[in-house]
Amino acid sequence: MEDNSTLLQVSAYSGLIGALLTQALIGLFSYVGDKRKSDTELKKTYRNKQVDIAENFYYVTGEKMAIVKKNIGYWKNYNNSRSEKSLNFLNKEIMKLNAYMQKLDAENWKYNLISLYFDVSLTNDLMIASNLKSKELYLRVLDLTDEIKHALEESKGDLYQLYTQTITEMCKHYEEIYAKMANDMNVVKSGLLTEFGLK
Repeated sequence: MEDNSTLLQVSAYSGLIGALLTQALIGLFSYVGDKRKSDTELKKTYRNKQVDIAENFYYVTGEKMAIVKKNIGYWKNYNNSRSEKSLNFLNKEIMKLNAYMQKLDAENWKYNLISLYFDVSLTNDLMIASNLKSKELYLRVLDLTDEIKHALEESKGDLYQLYTQTITEMCKHYEEIYAKMANDMNVVKSGLLTEFGLK
């Protein structure tokens, strides 16, 4: 009778231990499954955000590259001797391009998030510095234009030379920005292809 009682107790304990072990394993597998599901959702969310930011960056950068290219063309054309009417036309076109660039910046805040997802060279700090240099060069051109208008004939030759140098420097500056934008577009494209396993 005692053997039966001991056997029943051992069986009961074995059943209890088996049930506890089963529950522990079920809990562990459920935790691992939930963690994997959570990680997958997080990666999917990150990838979707990355693609959204990259698409916005591609659109804005493409538009800005077109504006920079047109600006270079206008400034190189501006550097030739022109009539007052054609200079006024070029000034209006440059102002339109600059207004469109500001509109792009205002409406596309996602553009500024690109450095969170990709290792681009034109970071926000570098872009601010670049914009300051562009404004500085533009103001120098305006100042020289005004000086030329009010200068004596014998002084105009030196001023025209300074004016030409400033325009050349401005075009070179814009060409450097254009090259960095093109490089950053390649960085983003390469990053996306790698992310999707296509490279």
